[in-house]
Amino acid sequence: MVQPLWRTVVVPNLLTPGSKPDLVDFVFAGWVALLVLAARVVFDRTAIPRLAARLHAPGGSAGSGAKPKSPLERSRVVLDSAWIAAFAACLAGFAWWVTVWDNGGCTPWSTTACFAEWPNHPVALGQRLYMVLAFAYYLYELAGTVLGIGTRLKADMVAHHIVTMALILIAYQVNLKRMSVMWQALFDISNPILHTAKALNASGVKQLGPLKWLMFNLFALTFLVCRVLAGPVSILWPSFTIARDVLPASYCYTCWGLMVFVYALQLLWFYKIVDIAVKGDKAADKVE
Repeated sequence: MVQPLWRTVVVPNLLTPGSKPDLVDFVFAGWVALLVLAARVVFDRTAIPRLAARLHAPGGSAGSGAKPKSPLERSRVVLDSAWIAAFAACLAGFAWWVTVWDNGGCTPWSTTACFAEWPNHPVALGQRLYMVLAFAYYLYELAGTVLGIGTRLKADMVAHHIVTMALILIAYQVNLKRMSVMWQALFDISNPILHTAKALNASGVKQLGPLKWLMFNLFALTFLVCRVLAGPVSILWPSFTIARDVLPASYCYTCWGLMVFVYALQLLWFYKIVDIAVKGDKAADKVE
């Protein structure tokens, strides 16, 4: 009885041998999001008080901003950033593993393969699992924002998550998984670096200042290369050229609009990154 219930309720279709991709696979994303929410509640209740006690101990600093934060406030930001960095690193690593080894040759430097044999190119389990898990994490962050658990997303991040989730669902349904996985792998390189820098900044420990700025500069460089510069070359150009000759117009128009919106957000965020780099610690404190 246990195995049929698991297959039917928790992972319908996704792990069934020989199954074809179907949107019912995202039922599993809902369960994963619930599990991560529950883990986050436990994490916050156990880890935040312990870190707050450490930050309150001699050797800590109240931070570099105009308004010093209490150890409890700083510990929340540090642990939230560390939480995101850990999950982002795992997802980015998985995305790159699939992109390099199980994505039909579709990589940021070889985009023709992203649309080869569409709509009948083979679909790998790794592609399906990654897309469902990425969707689950976005769903967790949206639900957490609504429920007041964990990360509180700002309006631009809420918009980004909704649009990206829509693109994942479309790509999953119409078999554009190669492009979807490759895009996420390319864009997500910078995420764990950013949140590591934010955790270091929020700690307020002066001795970590050089490491904080090293991580921030590394983040800015990867964001520039992988999102701002590679985005048009590896994502937008093939989507507006190769995809147009392969996909029905209705698929193209919908995806183009969503993709351009996501790329416009990257430009907005890069403007903010440059502003932080110019203004230094006062601006850096605002990204907590």
